[in-house]
Amino acid sequence: MDAFATPFVQGRLREENVSVTVDTECAHCRRPMQLEIDSAMNWRCPEADCAPIIFVPEVDFSRLEDPSIVEAF
Repeated sequence: MDAFATPFVQGRLREENVSVTVDTECAHCRRPMQLEIDSAMNWRCPEADCAPIIFVPEVDFSRLEDPSIVEAF
């Protein structure tokens, strides 16, 4: 599941605050990092000198040809 969508969707379904920790790496230098994402779609990176660029792609639903938004990503 998408790391950003999971806490958001699960938090709404359970009516509680949910968070996930994602172990990943920098796409540029491959340095390991962790991202913490909560059900309000807030995120933080605990490493002091880490400043990732994070984005969620937008989907134009009027032009979506995939069977679902999951396949569009």
